[in-house]
Amino acid sequence: MERDAGPRLGALGGLRTARLALEPQDGGQGYRHRLADLVDEALSQHYHRESERLGISSSAGVALAAVGSQGRRDAGPTSDLDLMLVHDGRTHPPERIGELAEALWYPLWDAGLDLDHSVRSLAQCRSIASADLPAAVGLIEVRPVCGDESVVQQARSAVLQDWRSAARRRLPDLVDSIRARADRHGELAHLSEPDVKQARGGLRDAVVLRALAATWLADRPHGPVDEAWTTLLDARDALCRITTRPATRLLRVHQQEVATALGLADADELLARLAGAGRLISASLDATVRDARQALRRPSAVLGARIVRGRWRPARLPQVADGVIEHDGELVLDADARPSSDPVLSLRAAAAAARTGLRLAPSTVASLANTPSPSPPWPTQARDDLLQLLRSGAAQLQVWESLDLADVVTTWLPEWAAVRGRAQRSPVHVFTVDRHLVQTVVHACRAPRDLPERDVLLWAGLLHDIGKVRGDGDHSEVGARIAGDIVERIGLERSEQERIVTLVRHHLVLAEAADGADIDDPGVIATLAGLLDHDPITVVLLRHLSEADARATGPAVWTPWRGRRMDRLTTRLLDHLTG
Repeated sequence: MERDAGPRLGALGGLRTARLALEPQDGGQGYRHRLADLVDEALSQHYHRESERLGISSSAGVALAAVGSQGRRDAGPTSDLDLMLVHDGRTHPPERIGELAEALWYPLWDAGLDLDHSVRSLAQCRSIASADLPAAVGLIEVRPVCGDESVVQQARSAVLQDWRSAARRRLPDLVDSIRARADRHGELAHLSEPDVKQARGGLRDAVVLRALAATWLADRPHGPVDEAWTTLLDARDALCRITTRPATRLLRVHQQEVATALGLADADELLARLAGAGRLISASLDATVRDARQALRRPSAVLGARIVRGRWRPARLPQVADGVIEHDGELVLDADARPSSDPVLSLRAAAAAARTGLRLAPSTVASLANTPSPSPPWPTQARDDLLQLLRSGAAQLQVWESLDLADVVTTWLPEWAAVRGRAQRSPVHVFTVDRHLVQTVVHACRAPRDLPERDVLLWAGLLHDIGKVRGDGDHSEVGARIAGDIVERIGLERSEQERIVTLVRHHLVLAEAADGADIDDPGVIATLAGLLDHDPITVVLLRHLSEADARATGPAVWTPWRGRRMDRLTTRLLDHLTG
Protein backbone atom coordinates (compact mmCIF):
# COMPACT_ATOMS: atom_id res chain seq x y z
CA MET A 1 0.00 0.00 0.00
CA GLU A 2 1.30 3.47 -0.86
CA ARG A 3 1.55 5.84 2.03
CA ASP A 4 -0.46 9.09 2.04
CA ALA A 5 1.60 12.20 1.33
CA GLY A 6 0.76 13.98 4.58
CA PRO A 7 1.12 12.34 8.00
CA ARG A 8 -2.06 12.30 10.02
CA LEU A 9 -0.62 13.06 13.45
CA GLY A 10 -3.71 14.40 15.20
CA ALA A 11 -3.42 13.87 18.94
CA LEU A 12 -0.10 12.06 18.45
CA GLY A 13 1.86 15.14 17.36
CA GLY A 14 2.67 16.38 20.84
CA LEU A 15 2.48 13.08 22.72
CA ARG A 16 6.21 12.68 23.18
CA THR A 17 6.53 16.18 24.62
CA ALA A 18 3.38 15.81 26.72
CA ARG A 19 4.71 12.64 28.36
CA LEU A 20 7.95 14.36 29.37
CA ALA A 21 6.10 17.48 30.52
CA LEU A 22 3.69 15.60 32.80
CA GLU A 23 4.62 16.57 36.36
CA PRO A 24 5.11 13.69 38.83
CA GLN A 25 3.11 15.53 41.49
CA ASP A 26 1.81 12.43 43.20
CA GLY A 27 4.81 10.30 42.22
CA GLY A 28 4.81 6.54 42.27
CA GLN A 29 2.12 4.50 40.60
CA GLY A 30 -0.31 7.42 40.41
CA TYR A 31 2.10 9.28 38.13
CA ARG A 32 2.54 6.26 35.88
CA HIS A 33 -1.22 5.68 35.68
CA ARG A 34 -1.66 9.25 34.48
CA LEU A 35 1.05 8.65 31.88
CA ALA A 36 -0.73 5.50 30.72
CA ASP A 37 -4.06 7.35 30.51
CA LEU A 38 -2.44 10.10 28.45
CA VAL A 39 -1.09 7.57 25.95
CA ASP A 40 -4.31 5.53 25.90
CA GLU A 41 -6.38 8.59 25.10
CA ALA A 42 -4.13 9.63 22.21
CA LEU A 43 -4.03 6.07 20.84
CA SER A 44 -7.80 5.72 21.09
CA GLN A 45 -8.41 8.91 19.12
CA HIS A 46 -5.87 7.82 16.54
CA TYR A 47 -7.37 4.32 16.23
CA HIS A 48 -10.97 5.50 15.89
CA ARG A 49 -10.03 8.13 13.31
CA GLU A 50 -8.10 5.66 11.13
CA SER A 51 -10.55 2.78 11.46
CA GLU A 52 -13.45 5.05 10.49
CA ARG A 53 -11.49 6.46 7.56
CA LEU A 54 -10.89 2.94 6.29
CA GLY A 55 -14.46 1.86 6.94
CA ILE A 56 -13.49 -0.76 9.52
CA SER A 57 -15.86 -1.05 12.43
CA SER A 58 -14.00 -0.31 15.65
CA SER A 59 -16.18 -2.71 17.62
CA ALA A 60 -15.98 -5.97 15.69
CA GLY A 61 -13.19 -8.53 15.39
CA VAL A 62 -10.16 -6.25 15.76
CA ALA A 63 -8.58 -4.21 18.56
CA LEU A 64 -5.48 -2.26 19.46
CA ALA A 65 -3.74 -3.70 22.54
CA ALA A 66 -0.81 -2.66 24.71
CA VAL A 67 1.91 -5.10 25.77
CA GLY A 68 4.86 -4.68 28.12
CA SER A 69 5.08 -1.68 30.42
CA GLN A 70 2.24 0.19 28.70
CA GLY A 71 0.13 -2.93 29.07
CA ARG A 72 0.94 -3.07 32.80
CA ARG A 73 0.37 0.71 33.10
CA ASP A 74 3.84 1.23 34.56
CA ALA A 75 5.57 2.77 31.51
CA GLY A 76 7.85 5.74 32.06
CA PRO A 77 7.86 9.12 30.29
CA THR A 78 10.18 7.87 27.52
CA SER A 79 9.30 4.17 27.43
CA ASP A 80 8.72 2.67 24.01
CA LEU A 81 5.18 1.77 23.00
CA ASP A 82 4.78 -1.99 22.61
CA LEU A 83 1.54 -2.25 20.65
CA MET A 84 -0.25 -5.13 18.98
CA LEU A 85 -3.14 -5.12 16.52
CA VAL A 86 -5.19 -8.20 17.40
CA HIS A 87 -7.88 -9.66 15.16
CA ASP A 88 -10.02 -12.79 15.19
CA GLY A 89 -8.86 -13.92 11.74
CA ARG A 90 -12.42 -14.09 10.38
CA THR A 91 -14.28 -10.79 10.48
CA HIS A 92 -11.89 -8.75 8.29
CA PRO A 93 -9.82 -9.88 5.29
CA PRO A 94 -6.03 -9.83 5.76
CA GLU A 95 -5.53 -6.91 3.35
CA ARG A 96 -7.89 -4.71 5.37
CA ILE A 97 -6.06 -5.58 8.60
CA GLY A 98 -2.80 -4.71 6.84
CA GLU A 99 -4.16 -1.34 5.72
CA LEU A 100 -5.27 -0.55 9.26
CA ALA A 101 -1.88 -1.54 10.68
CA GLU A 102 0.00 0.76 8.29
CA ALA A 103 -2.41 3.58 9.03
CA LEU A 104 -1.74 3.12 12.74
CA TRP A 105 2.03 2.65 12.79
CA TYR A 106 3.30 5.32 10.37
CA PRO A 107 1.89 8.35 12.24
CA LEU A 108 3.36 6.98 15.47
CA TRP A 109 6.81 6.94 13.90
CA ASP A 110 6.24 10.39 12.42
CA ALA A 111 5.41 11.64 15.92
CA GLY A 112 8.90 10.60 17.11
CA LEU A 113 7.65 7.79 19.34
CA ASP A 114 9.66 4.61 19.87
CA LEU A 115 7.39 1.83 18.66
CA ASP A 116 7.51 -1.94 18.92
CA HIS A 117 4.56 -3.20 16.87
CA SER A 118 3.01 -6.43 15.69
CA VAL A 119 -0.14 -7.73 14.02
CA ARG A 120 -1.49 -11.02 15.35
CA SER A 121 -4.54 -13.18 14.90
CA LEU A 122 -5.80 -15.16 17.89
CA ALA A 123 -4.10 -18.27 16.56
CA GLN A 124 -0.86 -16.39 15.97
CA CYS A 125 -0.87 -15.07 19.53
CA ARG A 126 -0.88 -18.63 20.82
CA SER A 127 1.77 -19.89 18.41
CA ILE A 128 4.12 -16.95 19.02
CA ALA A 129 3.74 -17.29 22.80
CA SER A 130 4.46 -21.00 22.53
CA ALA A 131 7.68 -20.47 20.56
CA ASP A 132 9.01 -17.21 22.05
CA LEU A 133 9.50 -16.99 25.82
CA PRO A 134 9.78 -13.15 26.07
CA ALA A 135 6.67 -12.84 23.88
CA ALA A 136 4.79 -15.21 26.17
CA VAL A 137 5.78 -13.21 29.28
CA GLY A 138 4.48 -10.04 27.59
CA LEU A 139 1.27 -11.54 26.22
CA ILE A 140 0.03 -12.89 29.54
CA GLU A 141 -0.49 -9.24 30.57
CA VAL A 142 -1.74 -7.82 27.26
CA ARG A 143 -4.32 -5.05 27.78
CA PRO A 144 -6.96 -3.71 25.36
CA VAL A 145 -6.68 -0.02 24.51
CA CYS A 146 -9.55 0.39 22.03
CA GLY A 147 -11.56 -1.63 19.54
CA ASP A 148 -13.13 -5.02 20.20
CA GLU A 149 -11.94 -5.76 23.75
CA SER A 150 -13.30 -9.32 23.62
CA VAL A 151 -10.68 -10.23 21.00
CA VAL A 152 -7.88 -9.14 23.33
CA GLN A 153 -9.43 -10.97 26.27
CA GLN A 154 -9.68 -14.13 24.19
CA ALA A 155 -6.03 -13.84 23.22
CA ARG A 156 -4.94 -13.25 26.82
CA SER A 157 -7.05 -16.13 28.16
CA ALA A 158 -5.70 -18.53 25.54
CA VAL A 159 -2.07 -17.55 26.18
CA LEU A 160 -2.57 -17.83 29.94
CA GLN A 161 -4.09 -21.27 29.56
CA ASP A 162 -1.14 -22.40 27.43
CA TRP A 163 1.30 -20.80 29.87
CA ARG A 164 -0.12 -22.77 32.78
CA SER A 165 -0.39 -26.06 30.96
CA ALA A 166 3.20 -25.81 29.66
CA ALA A 167 4.70 -24.64 32.97
CA ARG A 168 6.81 -27.78 33.44
CA ARG A 169 8.42 -27.28 30.03
CA ARG A 170 8.80 -23.49 30.20
CA LEU A 171 10.16 -23.12 33.75
CA PRO A 172 13.74 -24.29 32.93
CA ASP A 173 13.86 -21.87 29.99
CA LEU A 174 12.64 -19.04 32.22
CA VAL A 175 15.30 -19.81 34.83
CA ASP A 176 17.98 -19.95 32.12
CA SER A 177 16.90 -16.54 30.83
CA ILE A 178 17.17 -15.09 34.35
CA ARG A 179 20.68 -16.48 34.73
CA ALA A 180 21.80 -15.31 31.29
CA ARG A 181 20.55 -11.78 31.91
CA ALA A 182 22.36 -11.68 35.26
CA ASP A 183 25.59 -12.83 33.59
CA ARG A 184 25.29 -10.01 31.05
CA HIS A 185 24.24 -7.17 33.32
CA GLY A 186 25.40 -8.14 36.83
CA GLU A 187 23.56 -7.71 40.12
CA LEU A 188 21.77 -4.42 40.70
CA ALA A 189 22.57 -4.44 44.43
CA HIS A 190 26.33 -4.53 43.90
CA LEU A 191 26.94 -2.30 40.89
CA SER A 192 28.22 1.27 41.05
CA GLU A 193 26.34 2.12 37.83
CA PRO A 194 23.39 -0.29 37.88
CA ASP A 195 20.90 -0.92 35.10
CA VAL A 196 17.62 -0.74 37.01
CA LYS A 197 15.83 -2.68 34.28
CA GLN A 198 18.17 -5.43 33.12
CA ALA A 199 20.40 -6.16 36.12
CA ARG A 200 19.69 -9.02 38.52
CA GLY A 201 16.98 -7.84 40.89
CA GLY A 202 15.80 -5.18 38.45
CA LEU A 203 12.53 -4.47 36.67
CA ARG A 204 12.86 -7.43 34.29
CA ASP A 205 13.06 -9.80 37.24
CA ALA A 206 10.03 -8.14 38.83
CA VAL A 207 8.08 -8.87 35.64
CA VAL A 208 9.27 -12.49 35.71
CA LEU A 209 7.92 -12.71 39.27
CA ARG A 210 4.47 -11.84 37.95
CA ALA A 211 4.84 -14.35 35.13
CA LEU A 212 5.73 -17.09 37.62
CA ALA A 213 2.69 -16.25 39.72
CA ALA A 214 0.55 -16.52 36.58
CA THR A 215 1.52 -20.21 36.28
CA TRP A 216 -0.41 -20.86 39.53
CA LEU A 217 2.52 -22.99 40.68
CA ALA A 218 3.56 -20.49 43.33
CA ASP A 219 2.39 -17.14 44.55
CA ARG A 220 4.84 -14.26 44.54
CA PRO A 221 5.64 -12.16 47.60
CA HIS A 222 3.74 -8.87 47.87
CA GLY A 223 4.01 -5.89 50.21
CA PRO A 224 7.73 -5.06 50.50
CA VAL A 225 8.39 -6.51 47.03
CA ASP A 226 5.78 -4.22 45.49
CA GLU A 227 7.40 -1.29 47.31
CA ALA A 228 10.81 -2.33 45.95
CA TRP A 229 9.35 -2.45 42.44
CA THR A 230 7.96 1.08 42.93
CA THR A 231 11.39 2.26 44.11
CA LEU A 232 13.02 1.03 40.90
CA LEU A 233 10.27 2.50 38.72
CA ASP A 234 10.56 5.88 40.43
CA ALA A 235 14.32 5.92 39.84
CA ARG A 236 13.87 4.94 36.20
CA ASP A 237 11.27 7.68 35.64
CA ALA A 238 13.45 10.34 37.25
CA LEU A 239 16.40 9.25 35.10
CA CYS A 240 14.27 9.40 31.94
CA ARG A 241 13.00 12.90 32.74
CA ILE A 242 16.58 14.09 33.31
CA THR A 243 18.05 12.52 30.17
CA THR A 244 14.85 12.87 28.02
CA ARG A 245 15.55 9.46 26.55
CA PRO A 246 14.68 5.85 27.45
CA ALA A 247 17.65 5.35 29.80
CA THR A 248 17.75 2.59 32.40
CA ARG A 249 21.44 2.52 33.36
CA LEU A 250 22.14 4.90 36.20
CA LEU A 251 25.49 6.47 35.33
CA ARG A 252 27.47 8.36 37.96
CA VAL A 253 26.99 11.63 36.12
CA HIS A 254 23.22 11.44 36.69
CA GLN A 255 23.07 9.89 40.16
CA GLN A 256 23.02 13.11 42.17
CA GLU A 257 20.33 14.64 39.93
CA VAL A 258 18.16 11.53 40.26
CA ALA A 259 18.65 11.53 44.04
CA THR A 260 17.59 15.18 44.22
CA ALA A 261 14.53 14.52 42.03
CA LEU A 262 13.47 11.75 44.41
CA GLY A 263 14.00 13.87 47.52
CA LEU A 264 17.04 11.91 48.73
CA ALA A 265 20.10 13.38 50.41
CA ASP A 266 22.73 12.26 47.92
CA ALA A 267 23.76 9.63 45.39
CA ASP A 268 24.93 7.27 48.14
CA GLU A 269 21.47 7.20 49.67
CA LEU A 270 19.97 6.59 46.23
CA LEU A 271 22.25 3.64 45.48
CA ALA A 272 21.71 2.17 48.93
CA ARG A 273 17.94 2.34 48.42
CA LEU A 274 18.19 0.76 44.98
CA ALA A 275 20.50 -1.94 46.35
CA GLY A 276 17.95 -2.84 49.02
CA ALA A 277 15.18 -3.02 46.43
CA GLY A 278 17.28 -5.13 44.09
CA ARG A 279 18.24 -7.55 46.83
CA LEU A 280 14.63 -7.99 47.87
CA ILE A 281 13.40 -8.64 44.32
CA SER A 282 16.28 -11.03 43.64
CA ALA A 283 15.66 -13.02 46.83
CA SER A 284 11.92 -13.11 46.15
CA LEU A 285 12.53 -14.38 42.63
CA ASP A 286 14.77 -17.16 43.94
CA ALA A 287 12.16 -18.17 46.50
CA THR A 288 9.33 -18.16 43.94
CA VAL A 289 11.37 -20.23 41.47
CA ARG A 290 12.12 -22.72 44.23
CA ASP A 291 8.44 -22.97 45.18
CA ALA A 292 7.46 -23.46 41.53
CA ARG A 293 10.02 -26.24 41.12
CA GLN A 294 8.81 -27.98 44.24
CA ALA A 295 5.24 -27.80 42.97
CA LEU A 296 6.30 -29.48 39.72
CA ARG A 297 8.41 -32.12 41.39
CA ARG A 298 7.06 -35.59 40.91
CA PRO A 299 6.20 -37.48 44.12
CA SER A 300 9.15 -39.44 45.42
CA ALA A 301 9.52 -42.13 48.02
CA VAL A 302 8.86 -40.60 51.42
CA LEU A 303 11.55 -41.10 54.02
CA GLY A 304 9.27 -42.28 56.78
CA ALA A 305 9.59 -43.92 60.14
CA ARG A 306 10.94 -47.47 60.28
CA ILE A 307 10.64 -50.43 62.57
CA VAL A 308 14.04 -51.34 64.01
CA ARG A 309 14.18 -54.35 66.36
CA GLY A 310 10.49 -54.09 66.98
CA ARG A 311 10.51 -50.33 67.70
CA TRP A 312 9.48 -47.35 65.60
CA ARG A 313 12.40 -45.12 64.73
CA PRO A 314 11.87 -41.65 63.24
CA ALA A 315 13.32 -40.81 59.84
CA ARG A 316 16.80 -39.30 59.86
CA LEU A 317 17.81 -36.60 57.39
CA PRO A 318 21.45 -36.22 56.34
CA GLN A 319 23.37 -33.98 58.74
CA VAL A 320 25.94 -31.66 57.16
CA ALA A 321 26.99 -29.80 60.32
CA ASP A 322 26.04 -29.65 63.96
CA GLY A 323 22.43 -28.45 63.98
CA VAL A 324 22.24 -28.22 60.17
CA ILE A 325 20.63 -30.90 57.98
CA GLU A 326 19.81 -31.29 54.31
CA HIS A 327 16.16 -31.46 53.34
CA ASP A 328 14.76 -31.35 49.82
CA GLY A 329 17.96 -29.93 48.37
CA GLU A 330 18.28 -27.14 50.97
CA LEU A 331 19.93 -26.66 54.33
CA VAL A 332 17.60 -26.37 57.30
CA LEU A 333 18.07 -26.41 61.06
CA ASP A 334 17.34 -29.60 62.91
CA ALA A 335 14.84 -29.77 65.73
CA ASP A 336 17.51 -29.43 68.42
CA ALA A 337 19.12 -26.27 67.03
CA ARG A 338 18.80 -23.19 69.24
CA PRO A 339 19.76 -20.09 67.21
CA SER A 340 19.13 -17.61 70.01
CA SER A 341 21.63 -19.31 72.32
CA ASP A 342 24.22 -20.57 69.81
CA PRO A 343 26.43 -17.72 68.53
CA VAL A 344 28.41 -20.06 66.27
CA LEU A 345 25.39 -21.59 64.52
CA SER A 346 25.14 -18.97 61.75
CA LEU A 347 28.87 -19.31 60.95
CA ARG A 348 28.58 -23.09 60.97
CA ALA A 349 25.60 -22.99 58.62
CA ALA A 350 27.36 -20.52 56.29
CA ALA A 351 30.43 -22.75 56.09
CA ALA A 352 28.23 -25.79 55.40
CA ALA A 353 26.37 -23.99 52.62
CA ALA A 354 29.61 -22.92 50.94
CA ARG A 355 31.14 -26.38 51.33
CA THR A 356 28.17 -28.32 49.95
CA GLY A 357 26.90 -25.78 47.40
CA LEU A 358 23.39 -26.11 48.88
CA ARG A 359 21.31 -23.01 49.53
CA LEU A 360 20.17 -22.06 52.99
CA ALA A 361 16.37 -22.32 53.10
CA PRO A 362 14.60 -18.98 53.66
CA SER A 363 13.24 -20.23 56.98
CA THR A 364 16.80 -21.10 58.01
CA VAL A 365 18.11 -17.66 57.10
CA ALA A 366 15.28 -16.04 59.07
CA SER A 367 16.12 -18.19 62.11
CA LEU A 368 19.83 -17.44 61.85
CA ALA A 369 19.03 -13.73 62.12
CA ASN A 370 18.36 -14.44 65.82
CA THR A 371 21.85 -15.74 66.55
CA PRO A 372 23.87 -13.51 68.91
CA SER A 373 27.34 -12.23 68.12
CA PRO A 374 30.24 -14.44 69.24
CA SER A 375 31.93 -13.12 72.36
CA PRO A 376 35.50 -11.84 71.86
CA PRO A 377 37.82 -13.51 71.39
CA TRP A 378 35.83 -15.81 69.17
CA PRO A 379 35.78 -19.53 69.88
CA THR A 380 38.17 -21.48 67.68
CA GLN A 381 35.24 -23.13 65.89
CA ALA A 382 33.75 -19.74 64.95
CA ARG A 383 37.06 -18.57 63.43
CA ASP A 384 37.47 -21.82 61.54
CA ASP A 385 33.93 -21.65 60.15
CA LEU A 386 34.34 -18.10 58.85
CA LEU A 387 37.71 -19.04 57.39
CA GLN A 388 36.14 -22.06 55.69
CA LEU A 389 33.58 -19.71 54.13
CA LEU A 390 36.37 -17.43 52.87
CA ARG A 391 38.28 -20.39 51.42
CA SER A 392 35.29 -21.54 49.35
CA GLY A 393 35.93 -19.19 46.43
CA ALA A 394 32.94 -18.22 44.30
CA ALA A 395 30.66 -20.51 46.33
CA GLN A 396 30.62 -17.91 49.11
CA LEU A 397 28.95 -15.22 46.99
CA GLN A 398 25.37 -16.47 47.32
CA VAL A 399 25.94 -17.34 51.00
CA TRP A 400 27.10 -13.81 51.82
CA GLU A 401 24.21 -12.34 49.86
CA SER A 402 21.45 -14.34 51.54
CA LEU A 403 22.85 -13.86 55.06
CA ASP A 404 23.67 -10.18 54.58
CA LEU A 405 20.13 -9.51 53.37
CA ALA A 406 18.88 -10.89 56.71
CA ASP A 407 21.46 -8.84 58.71
CA VAL A 408 23.30 -11.97 59.82
CA VAL A 409 26.71 -10.76 58.59
CA THR A 410 26.56 -7.74 60.89
CA THR A 411 26.30 -10.09 63.88
CA TRP A 412 29.79 -11.27 62.92
CA LEU A 413 31.14 -7.93 61.70
CA PRO A 414 29.11 -4.92 62.90
CA GLU A 415 31.42 -2.70 60.82
CA TRP A 416 29.98 -4.30 57.67
CA ALA A 417 26.85 -2.12 57.93
CA ALA A 418 28.90 1.00 57.07
CA VAL A 419 30.06 -0.41 53.70
CA ARG A 420 26.94 -2.35 52.73
CA GLY A 421 25.67 -1.05 49.38
CA ARG A 422 28.16 1.82 49.52
CA ALA A 423 28.96 3.25 46.11
CA GLN A 424 32.50 3.60 44.79
CA ARG A 425 33.35 7.02 43.44
CA SER A 426 36.21 5.81 41.25
CA PRO A 427 35.03 5.16 37.66
CA VAL A 428 37.11 1.98 37.42
CA HIS A 429 35.14 0.30 40.21
CA VAL A 430 32.29 -1.90 39.01
CA PHE A 431 31.00 -3.09 42.40
CA THR A 432 29.83 -1.48 45.59
CA VAL A 433 32.29 -1.64 48.51
CA ASP A 434 30.76 -4.68 50.21
CA ARG A 435 30.62 -6.79 47.05
CA HIS A 436 34.12 -5.64 46.06
CA LEU A 437 35.47 -6.97 49.37
CA VAL A 438 33.90 -10.40 48.91
CA GLN A 439 34.90 -10.47 45.24
CA THR A 440 38.49 -9.76 46.27
CA VAL A 441 38.42 -12.79 48.56
CA VAL A 442 37.11 -14.89 45.67
CA HIS A 443 40.07 -13.85 43.51
CA ALA A 444 42.51 -14.27 46.42
CA CYS A 445 41.43 -17.91 46.65
CA ARG A 446 43.31 -18.47 43.38
CA ALA A 447 46.62 -17.94 45.15
CA PRO A 448 48.81 -21.07 45.36
CA ARG A 449 47.76 -23.55 48.03
CA ASP A 450 51.29 -23.67 49.44
CA LEU A 451 51.51 -19.87 49.81
CA PRO A 452 52.84 -19.05 53.30
CA GLU A 453 50.19 -17.42 55.52
CA ARG A 454 47.58 -17.91 52.79
CA ASP A 455 44.73 -17.43 55.26
CA VAL A 456 46.13 -14.00 56.19
CA LEU A 457 45.68 -13.06 52.52
CA LEU A 458 41.98 -14.01 52.72
CA TRP A 459 41.42 -11.98 55.90
CA ALA A 460 43.18 -8.99 54.32
CA GLY A 461 41.11 -9.35 51.15
CA LEU A 462 37.90 -9.22 53.19
CA LEU A 463 39.00 -6.13 55.13
CA HIS A 464 41.26 -4.13 52.79
CA ASP A 465 38.57 -1.51 51.93
CA ILE A 466 36.63 -1.67 55.19
CA GLY A 467 37.70 1.96 55.79
CA LYS A 468 35.62 3.30 52.89
CA VAL A 469 33.05 4.85 55.21
CA ARG A 470 31.46 8.27 55.40
CA GLY A 471 33.78 11.02 56.55
CA ASP A 472 37.19 12.41 55.70
CA GLY A 473 40.46 10.55 55.88
CA ASP A 474 42.57 8.08 53.98
CA HIS A 475 40.50 4.91 53.70
CA SER A 476 43.66 2.82 54.04
CA GLU A 477 44.53 4.37 57.40
CA VAL A 478 40.92 4.28 58.59
CA GLY A 479 40.65 0.70 57.38
CA ALA A 480 43.80 -0.35 59.21
CA ARG A 481 42.32 0.83 62.50
CA ILE A 482 38.97 -0.86 61.84
CA ALA A 483 40.64 -4.07 60.63
CA GLY A 484 42.84 -4.13 63.73
CA ASP A 485 39.79 -4.01 65.97
CA ILE A 486 38.06 -6.77 63.98
CA VAL A 487 40.93 -9.27 63.91
CA GLU A 488 41.62 -8.68 67.61
CA ARG A 489 37.96 -9.34 68.39
CA ILE A 490 38.01 -12.49 66.24
CA GLY A 491 41.06 -13.66 68.20
CA LEU A 492 43.69 -14.25 65.53
CA GLU A 493 47.32 -14.75 66.53
CA ARG A 494 49.15 -11.51 67.28
CA SER A 495 51.55 -11.97 64.36
CA GLU A 496 48.60 -12.51 61.99
CA GLN A 497 46.86 -9.41 63.30
CA GLU A 498 49.93 -7.26 62.70
CA ARG A 499 50.44 -8.59 59.19
CA ILE A 500 46.76 -8.06 58.27
CA VAL A 501 46.86 -4.47 59.55
CA THR A 502 50.02 -3.81 57.51
CA LEU A 503 48.42 -5.27 54.38
CA VAL A 504 45.27 -3.17 54.82
CA ARG A 505 47.22 0.02 55.51
CA HIS A 506 49.48 -0.43 52.47
CA HIS A 507 47.24 -2.40 50.12
CA LEU A 508 47.73 0.20 47.37
CA VAL A 509 51.48 0.83 47.57
CA LEU A 510 52.65 -1.94 45.21
CA ALA A 511 50.06 -1.03 42.57
CA GLU A 512 50.91 2.67 42.78
CA ALA A 513 54.65 1.99 42.61
CA ALA A 514 54.28 -0.42 39.70
CA ASP A 515 52.23 2.15 37.79
CA GLY A 516 54.29 5.27 38.36
CA ALA A 517 57.57 4.77 40.20
CA ASP A 518 61.06 3.85 38.98
CA ILE A 519 61.10 0.29 40.27
CA ASP A 520 64.82 -0.01 39.47
CA ASP A 521 65.65 2.85 41.87
CA PRO A 522 67.20 1.39 45.07
CA GLY A 523 65.70 4.27 47.05
CA VAL A 524 62.17 3.37 45.95
CA ILE A 525 62.78 -0.28 46.82
CA ALA A 526 64.19 0.61 50.25
CA THR A 527 61.20 2.85 51.03
CA LEU A 528 58.71 0.13 50.07
CA ALA A 529 60.60 -2.46 52.10
CA GLY A 530 60.38 -0.22 55.15
CA LEU A 531 56.63 0.27 54.73
CA LEU A 532 56.21 -3.52 54.61
CA ASP A 533 58.23 -4.13 57.81
CA HIS A 534 61.13 -5.63 55.84
CA ASP A 535 59.12 -8.85 55.78
CA PRO A 536 59.36 -11.07 52.67
CA ILE A 537 56.12 -12.89 53.50
CA THR A 538 54.23 -9.58 53.68
CA VAL A 539 55.70 -8.61 50.28
CA VAL A 540 54.52 -11.84 48.66
CA LEU A 541 51.08 -11.61 50.26
CA LEU A 542 50.71 -7.98 49.14
CA ARG A 543 51.60 -9.00 45.58
CA HIS A 544 48.67 -11.48 45.58
CA LEU A 545 46.35 -9.04 47.37
CA SER A 546 47.11 -6.33 44.78
CA GLU A 547 46.17 -8.67 41.95
CA ALA A 548 42.98 -9.87 43.67
CA ASP A 549 42.01 -6.27 44.45
CA ALA A 550 42.56 -5.18 40.84
CA ARG A 551 40.66 -8.12 39.35
CA ALA A 552 37.74 -7.41 41.70
CA THR A 553 37.73 -3.73 40.73
CA GLY A 554 36.85 -4.13 37.07
CA PRO A 555 37.62 -6.16 33.95
CA ALA A 556 40.16 -3.69 32.54
CA VAL A 557 42.17 -2.97 35.70
CA TRP A 558 44.49 -5.99 35.81
CA THR A 559 46.45 -6.24 32.56
CA PRO A 560 49.39 -8.41 31.45
CA TRP A 561 51.60 -5.29 31.49
CA ARG A 562 50.63 -4.50 35.09
CA GLY A 563 51.19 -8.14 36.07
CA ARG A 564 54.71 -8.09 34.64
CA ARG A 565 55.52 -4.79 36.37
CA MET A 566 54.17 -6.14 39.66
CA ASP A 567 56.23 -9.33 39.37
CA ARG A 568 59.35 -7.34 38.58
CA LEU A 569 58.77 -5.03 41.54
CA THR A 570 58.15 -7.99 43.86
CA THR A 571 61.39 -9.62 42.69
CA ARG A 572 63.32 -6.40 43.36
CA LEU A 573 61.88 -6.19 46.88
CA LEU A 574 62.63 -9.81 47.72
CA ASP A 575 66.17 -9.46 46.38
CA HIS A 576 66.63 -6.38 48.55
CA LEU A 577 65.28 -8.13 51.67
CA THR A 578 67.30 -11.33 51.20
CA GLY A 579 70.53 -9.60 50.19
